[in-house]
Amino acid sequence: MIDKNIKLLKILVVAGGWSDEREVSLMSGRNVFSTLKRDKFNVIFLDIKKTNIDQILIFKPDIIFNSLHGEFGEDGGIHSYAQKNNILITHSGAISSALCFNKRLLKYFLKKELNILSPKEIAYKNKIKFPVISKPNWGGSSKGIKFLNNMKELTKTINNHQNLIEEIIYGKELTVTVIENNNKIMSLGVTEIEFKSQHYDYIAKYTKNKSFHFLPARISKLQYDYLTKTSKKIFRVCGCKGIARLDFIMSQKNEKIYFLEINTHPGLTKLSLAPEQANYQRLSYLNLLKKILRSSL
Repeated sequence: MIDKNIKLLKILVVAGGWSDEREVSLMSGRNVFSTLKRDKFNVIFLDIKKTNIDQILIFKPDIIFNSLHGEFGEDGGIHSYAQKNNILITHSGAISSALCFNKRLLKYFLKKELNILSPKEIAYKNKIKFPVISKPNWGGSSKGIKFLNNMKELTKTINNHQNLIEEIIYGKELTVTVIENNNKIMSLGVTEIEFKSQHYDYIAKYTKNKSFHFLPARISKLQYDYLTKTSKKIFRVCGCKGIARLDFIMSQKNEKIYFLEINTHPGLTKLSLAPEQANYQRLSYLNLLKKILRSSL
């Protein structure tokens, strides 16, 4: 009955946008659209740009499936637009999206609420052990990440508040997808990621055979359980909806687990981690999409 009700809805898959993650968003969105279309959903696709946002109102959808990444898609922009126009929309709401999109703010929030361990932010006056890592405070897909090797490189970057500069933790990259399932929060598992590049960059993420996924991750049961439980706690305390993917690193030095970031709009491409983890739980790509849609009704 629920599936029939979803199929009666007019669904608008919104993808593209104008962030530097535009291409990934289009891959995700087209994958979502073609899967729903094949299953006879009433679905339309919109490659959104700054000049055609009001096409959303012309289409008059019952619900927007948000496949945007980056600015406007993940920062709460499109959620505010949908809310203002009384349109349902998938994924986390405007406030939750804005919080999770701001890495610095999120780290402070999680430290206060759950005492979550994160890599130390570099302050200019402190004694600094190089190299350190600089990443955009907003954004994803590992775009704009730089390794800074000396004070000269650091000085150029540190006064730019759009960047977050942190100590580098060397160790195992781990990621957990969390979804809402019949009003309960569940984890789809912990994946360990191996790659040959200096860090888990855009090419490693979206090029076949440039990274290797181990599911379940090659860690102890205690560590595995800690990651799934902590991810569900973070999802809940941040007020997330539908789906999110959380990234961690386990230090090779002392096996401490550090939280890196949360992605409230994880990629849904053919190479993306969230669908792979769903498949591990015997949850098909189509059924994953249905759960994301149901969570917003």
